[in-house]
Amino acid sequence: MFQKKAKGLFAEVSHYQVRLARADRSTAPLQIEALESIPVTTTGETRRAIEAFAGNQKGNYIQAHCAVYPKDRFVHRHYTENAARSRQEDFAAKTLKAELKLDPDEVAFRILHPLTGKRYNPDEALSRETLFVGASRESLKEEQRRLIELGLYPDQLEIASIPLYAGIKRAVVEEDMDSSALIIEFSEGSSYGYVVNLNGLALSHSLEFGISAIASSIQSELGLQDSLSARKVMLSKTFDFKDMGSTLLRRLITQVRASTGQFEVQTGKSVHYLFIPGLPDSLSWIGEVLAEELGMENWKPSLEEWLTQGGITLSPQAKDQQNLTEFLPLFCQMARLDTPNA
Repeated sequence: MFQKKAKGLFAEVSHYQVRLARADRSTAPLQIEALESIPVTTTGETRRAIEAFAGNQKGNYIQAHCAVYPKDRFVHRHYTENAARSRQEDFAAKTLKAELKLDPDEVAFRILHPLTGKRYNPDEALSRETLFVGASRESLKEEQRRLIELGLYPDQLEIASIPLYAGIKRAVVEEDMDSSALIIEFSEGSSYGYVVNLNGLALSHSLEFGISAIASSIQSELGLQDSLSARKVMLSKTFDFKDMGSTLLRRLITQVRASTGQFEVQTGKSVHYLFIPGLPDSLSWIGEVLAEELGMENWKPSLEEWLTQGGITLSPQAKDQQNLTEFLPLFCQMARLDTPNA
């Protein structure tokens, strides 16, 4: 059974947090009436919290616009000297195999035009640069199964990284950023990192470190009995992990240093800013520790102008929500975004 659909319900579902918004419309311009951030613990606890926000009767599915983070998602910038090559039938397959080491038959993907963000059609406008975005079909199925377990039925499903990149790129341009920003999206068993500057997407790849690795280290360091207890402690505000942060994040720090170091050698440009979208207050120590260890400065987009340009207004109730920057991935999903250059 399905709950009667609200005017606009949006869900951004990561592996450590579910963020929800209720709006007066399903497309921008819109007003957000209410916001909620729910820590992911057990499936049952998380589902009950989602149902409480949606006003849902137990057992009914909640229809929502959903954004997820498949573990093997990708946002890849492709460049070719000869734009006419993109007309060739095997253009996509060759790019996926050669540059991303992917089997085209096993991934769901789209090729986007870097200037419009719409599906790339070489017969309409040739471009030397294109954006390849997608994930494996199996990981998308896993995310859909997970949404159903949480009581969410997606009437629209997208990979959260795609609108998030578009929103961050717009913020970088609006602020006329003088350097590059490293963006790290945390998932369960891995993370996804990419570098954004005024020229667009400069670097992107998966990082073999996720929320489960942090929880496992916390379990070991604190001598907790099980991983669920460690996760609950991690997502609570009762313990400050900053002092042991460099130990908990050691593997991630090593990987990020290697990739940003390679980027700086290849381009001669430094990565000055760090932004970890969607971090709740309980995990804010992650950004502080990483910035200190990597010699970067934490950056947050200026939301007021960004929301206005995106066709989003906040009700008084929504404005009272603490740490609105935490909801940026959800806002990107809802906003009317000017599409970024690649």
